[in-house]
Amino acid sequence: MRNDFIRVTRRSDGAWAVFRGPQGLSLLAFRLKTHAVAYARAISFSRNLALFVDDKFGMGVRQSSSSLTYPRVLD
Repeated sequence: MRNDFIRVTRRSDGAWAVFRGPQGLSLLAFRLKTHAVAYARAISFSRNLALFVDDKFGMGVRQSSSSLTYPRVLD
């Protein structure tokens, strides 16, 4: 993984956490994976960071930060 990135991973309590960078700076946690991914996509797009989302085995898979599945401007 790159030096500065965004990662979505599942915590032990079942929540989906959004982390930044290799030190694992926790940004936010969400009950639903889709909400965590949408937030992570927005952050990675706005800051031009690589985005990784954990698969069902806990391995980070690189994702596109741009997508039509979320609004570009959040109200």
